[in-house]
Amino acid sequence: MAKKSDQRTPAEKIFLVFFFPAVLAFYLIYKYPNWFVGNDPQDLLKFHFLGKSPGFWYNTIYTAIIVGTCIWVLTTDKNRYQRSKKKGGLSSYQRKKFTSILLVQLIGFYFFPSVLPGLKQEGGFFNDPPKISAKTAHVYVYPAVASVGKGIENGSPASAGGAIYMFLVIPVAVWFFGKRYCSWFCACGNLAEAVGVLPWGQRWVRLYTPRGPTAKKLEIIQVICLVFAIFFGIMLVVDGLKLFTATTTISALSAIQDFVIDFMFGAVIGVGAYPIFGTRVWCRYGCPMASGMRLVGKFSRSKFAVVPNDKCKGLGLCTQACPMGIDVAAYAHKDKKPIEVAFGLNDTPCIGCGGCIDVCPVDALSFAPISGRENSGLAIVSKD
Repeated sequence: MAKKSDQRTPAEKIFLVFFFPAVLAFYLIYKYPNWFVGNDPQDLLKFHFLGKSPGFWYNTIYTAIIVGTCIWVLTTDKNRYQRSKKKGGLSSYQRKKFTSILLVQLIGFYFFPSVLPGLKQEGGFFNDPPKISAKTAHVYVYPAVASVGKGIENGSPASAGGAIYMFLVIPVAVWFFGKRYCSWFCACGNLAEAVGVLPWGQRWVRLYTPRGPTAKKLEIIQVICLVFAIFFGIMLVVDGLKLFTATTTISALSAIQDFVIDFMFGAVIGVGAYPIFGTRVWCRYGCPMASGMRLVGKFSRSKFAVVPNDKCKGLGLCTQACPMGIDVAAYAHKDKKPIEVAFGLNDTPCIGCGGCIDVCPVDALSFAPISGRENSGLAIVSKD
């Protein structure tokens, strides 16, 4: 029988009644406004409020939740992963992580894309032109592949910046830091991290994150999304270079990407399913970029790892705190004894959020040194 503290409160139940329909309705208007109004661009102004587009207000609310949560975490200086009512202080790692999330979201994902253009546009800040949202908000791989074609076509290496970032900068970062991009910098991850430390969000992560063998096998969906993204990117390259006419194929692939991956999976399910499947359902099962980082880390034997020690008591709190559904405890404790098996990207989708480390009351977990010099004999092997 579930503990009373684990049951949804009346306020949460009321919230859930309206939450998913609201998410669905907003994303439909945000990404497919022509479904509701005519094809005349001026018709899109019907969805503007105070002269600002739905995209601006969406990003404003999105950023307010993230920034507000980060300020709350940083100013209260409490370990929000601990289960006890009397919480310890915020760790240095978590302080740096939430500071990064706050600054990246506020400056990189809000000021530059949503505020700065408005300050420069004709007619003033509160006079957004009619515009349909881009359909690549949650997928970065195929635009990076396509940027290679643009670089070749334009004869400019700068045009291939997306590919350099995706296929050079990210892999090098993964080698040292693992998938910390997902928990320190990513726009999708920023919301997941923020919501994941709020009272309701903590319960969603702990009680509803998919776990077990079946949930792990379903991670293959993310690899499929990665393969699709790369294939779509290659098709855009050959189409842009006029190697052959692929209008029908491109249109079909674009429709799948726009509606199935970006809209349904990345947006509606990726955000709307937080209370049902935890806060990382998109990051774990959908994001092609995250899948690519995991594969790079796995095959390059990334230095990133979480390391158990002999203090482990087998409490299992680390597993409950993991938003990616990793059975962390199985790497640290077996048959009532500590087993001290480190794990990284070799066989887990770990994003380096540090929740498992900070929830542990006996300090049985830590990150391996980035330099790899200490604990050089560390065995990063399967727990089996």
